[in-house]
Amino acid sequence: MSIRTAQPPSSAPSNPVRVRFDRFELDEANATLICDGKAVALAPTPFAVLCALVRQPGSLLTKHALLDQVWGHQFVSDSVLKTAISDLRAALDDDARHPRLIETVSRRGYRFIAATAAIRASSPAGTAVAPNRSLQLAPFIGRAEALSRLRSAWDAACGGRRAVVWVAGEPGIGKTTLIEHFVAGLGDVACARGQCVEHYGTGEPYLPVLEAIAELCRSDSAVPTLLRAVAPTWLLQLPWLSSAEERDALRRELAGVGPERMLREMGEVLDRYTERRPLLLVSEDLHWSDRATIQLIDYVARRRGGARFMWLASFRLAEVVALDHPVNPLRHELRLHGLCQEVMLDPFSETEVADYVAQRSPTLGSDEAFVRALHERTDGVPLFVASVITDVVERAAQSGDGNAAGAQLVDAAVPENLAAIIDHYIAKLGNEQRQLLAAAAVCGVEFRVSTVSEALERDASSVGQICEELARERLWLVAPRAEQGSDMPEQPYSFRHALFRQVLYERTAPSARVQLHRKVGAALDRERVAGVPVNASELAMHFERGREPLTALRCYAEAAQGALEHLSPAECMAFSERGLTLLDQAPQGNERNALEITLATLRGVAAIQVLGVSQETKSAFQRAYSLLREVPQHPMRGFLLHGFGFVLCLRAEYGEALAVAERTEALSSATNDPALVLAACIVHGEVYQLQGRSRAAREWIERGLALVEPLDADPGATVVADPQVTLLGLLGIELLRLGLVEQARTRLEQAHVRARQLGQPMARLVAIWFDALTEVRLGNVAHVAALADQMHALVEEFALAHGRNGWRWFRGWADARMGAPLEGYRRICEAYEENTRLGMLAGGSEVLGYAAEALMLARDWKAARERLQEALQVASTHGERVYLPQLFLLEAGIARARGESAAACAAVRRALAEARAQEAPWLELVASVELCEHGAATIEDWRALAALVDALPEAIGTTAITKARGLLASSNRA
Repeated sequence: MSIRTAQPPSSAPSNPVRVRFDRFELDEANATLICDGKAVALAPTPFAVLCALVRQPGSLLTKHALLDQVWGHQFVSDSVLKTAISDLRAALDDDARHPRLIETVSRRGYRFIAATAAIRASSPAGTAVAPNRSLQLAPFIGRAEALSRLRSAWDAACGGRRAVVWVAGEPGIGKTTLIEHFVAGLGDVACARGQCVEHYGTGEPYLPVLEAIAELCRSDSAVPTLLRAVAPTWLLQLPWLSSAEERDALRRELAGVGPERMLREMGEVLDRYTERRPLLLVSEDLHWSDRATIQLIDYVARRRGGARFMWLASFRLAEVVALDHPVNPLRHELRLHGLCQEVMLDPFSETEVADYVAQRSPTLGSDEAFVRALHERTDGVPLFVASVITDVVERAAQSGDGNAAGAQLVDAAVPENLAAIIDHYIAKLGNEQRQLLAAAAVCGVEFRVSTVSEALERDASSVGQICEELARERLWLVAPRAEQGSDMPEQPYSFRHALFRQVLYERTAPSARVQLHRKVGAALDRERVAGVPVNASELAMHFERGREPLTALRCYAEAAQGALEHLSPAECMAFSERGLTLLDQAPQGNERNALEITLATLRGVAAIQVLGVSQETKSAFQRAYSLLREVPQHPMRGFLLHGFGFVLCLRAEYGEALAVAERTEALSSATNDPALVLAACIVHGEVYQLQGRSRAAREWIERGLALVEPLDADPGATVVADPQVTLLGLLGIELLRLGLVEQARTRLEQAHVRARQLGQPMARLVAIWFDALTEVRLGNVAHVAALADQMHALVEEFALAHGRNGWRWFRGWADARMGAPLEGYRRICEAYEENTRLGMLAGGSEVLGYAAEALMLARDWKAARERLQEALQVASTHGERVYLPQLFLLEAGIARARGESAAACAAVRRALAEARAQEAPWLELVASVELCEHGAATIEDWRALAALVDALPEAIGTTAITKARGLLASSNRA
């Protein structure tokens, strides 16, 4: 069914309803609904539906008739009417299964079944109820400007100007009430809402956004299709939208993808969705939000181009500032650039409190002493003003003396802090109610009846009955909201105000809290086994506070691994760090050691993506590595050893990397684990290649390739990329060093094919990387430029942090040779400095060689020599000889340009000797050509060059062979 924006008819009805039914009085002209003398909050659309039903009591009103009467002949979906009826029943406390007011006629419509009585135009004398004002004005005492700003922002968003709006204020200030009435006044618009939750709101990345997107998927069938098309990483977070096979395929495809990809995908989703209709996204209690959600708000706010989109978010300002929550710097930064608006809600002034009180009781509203005392005792916080005045009006109704109730409030020693006011309401609870709410407060802002009943060891039906009673009081709890299409067997209750829950939690004795956390954790764990979705981070929190550290550690490890799988390395680090701080509370033993290995390994893997290969990253792996002897069969041993070796290799700590690789091989023999052998082969191959030990590198690489195909290693089981692609790339470089150019290109092509078959971005990046290294050595400038551009596109599309600097120095090398040496030099240096800052020092001598060569092409010989000396120093410090022959040839070129022919000849001789020492005929060929070209060659040198040309048939067609043949021909003629 198509969905179109619709609004209730603007014209007033000719026969406005004014009737009494059950405990209610309905006045359509004044837009009020009164229950037992109290105003009932009801949004405009449900109110209009009620009037339409009451206007024809006892008669069936079909869905079409109701849609015509309320929405004015504009097309909307049936779900809009169902939602209005559901909200109406909640306000009237009417059960759909046993109705006393509104009856559902299956598949046809609805019937108002209560008896009605008309109310005369004049009110009976002495009625002590609020005057018949418009209901919409009551909640907006002191909030007219705020509401106007929200509406202006929405109007701008509907016009294509994306908006981010903060609603800020202290607890109980009315943030949720303002948002509720703003949303209700918009009519049938696309609105998706998500709630951040205390305790574990920071646990699941993008929690409020995922909740909102899930709601949008249920209300709009086009959204899942849109996610499949442009946001596969988000589709993976909503498992009920795809099959197990689809999710497995997505995990393989997205292995190695960075969290930045999720930001871009959501930006694209919002842009495309809002091409069809405007969208309002509401995120409440952002002070409990995870960092990933804050990053997404930042990204969406800064996204270029228009969109009919508004992100409305609320938070407690004091908590955001005091806890240095990432919301705080973001709000300042966005406001500085004009990318957000902030609506700050202040407490009611004394005049506003008087206006509010006058709506409930005109007599008390005119009592200045009462209003002043009420304002002082509540600090003008709307939540507590409303709670206290409700209590006063109820006592006045019971005593029949409103003046006595007012005097009682003025004279009473009401505590001045807000928590004491809540204590007043806690004291009025019965023992069963208090025990239930204390257990619920331990659960969190939301809780299920089944969880609380099991924690209290009580019958679920009796607990549910108490919850229903508390929800009807509209002070403590909010009843579950029925959601169509939800797979949840039981919808949760929630605390009406988080501050009430917080005080209840704090007032529970510490020993009782410990017991409750333990019991709630156990109950949630059993529910999860039964299929109820429960976050591992939530379980971890309960078991930690329940003083069961080993169970908490297991849950933190699970939460950390889940965050890593969901492309949220920062959250993974937070969970693992929290778990590691608990270790001292756990008893010594193998289980503790195993959990420490898991947490430290996950922290290290996540740190690679967040911090690069910093000392902190190394320390995480080192911590796990030191314990591996105690738990040699640990299931993450391969992940740990490969990751640690990889980090040490990138840090250019080659000796330590080899020690890890040797231990990995020894452990593989003891455990008969071929995956460990494979990890050892990769680390050995990488290190030996960088050290210029060609023969040893080839042996390990070829051994690894012999293992990898029958092993069929899972590409997601490694820290970086597919083992086969990595080994093929490494072998391609080694074959080139032997002068086997055709075989090298064949292996590189195999790496590209394998990477494309896997559909894994990191594998494709690795294949391109080794191809670029090969073409640099062959001097193919255009090919290197093309590969750098491919790498750049891949890095941007999939947010691959490991390629962010590599593409720049390859592009800089090509730019320098294509007529822009200074631009190329700038690119190379920026990339090198960023890599160094991240601790990635491996291959630094080669990159500095690129920089020196760019300066040579710019004819800045002095600066080129300085850069070259830096490269040689790096090579010496780290024992990194892979590019040393080329560095010596650059040294010769600089000396020759400065007229230092003897120094130039000596440098070429050093290059030739190094190439021979590395057993690299290709490098020997390049150095021999240089020697013979500049007149410093002996007869033996010429013979050696001729022998090399004959020995390297696969190099025919390369620049080096072509030049060598030309030199040999000229020599023969001479």
